[in-house]
Amino acid sequence: MDVLAVSQKREISEQMGRATGGYELAVSPLLLGLIGFGLDHLFGTTPLLTVLFAVVGLAGVVTKIYFQYRAEMEAHAENGPWSRR
Repeated sequence: MDVLAVSQKREISEQMGRATGGYELAVSPLLLGLIGFGLDHLFGTTPLLTVLFAVVGLAGVVTKIYFQYRAEMEAHAENGPWSRR
């Protein structure tokens, strides 16, 4: 027997999708920073690539979250009662 209704399953899936934004925000710059650290170690350079890769990772995640939020708000505005004529 199905305990959760379809709408509840959809709500849980949407909430889990939103929760991953925090992990992306933390893990992406860290992962790219570690890659930069490895390359710095390989080439014997200063931590230039570590910082550069971490900043690029952070900028990428922030950009993704911004556009995802913007698309979500546009979809919300289109489906609201104020948009019907």
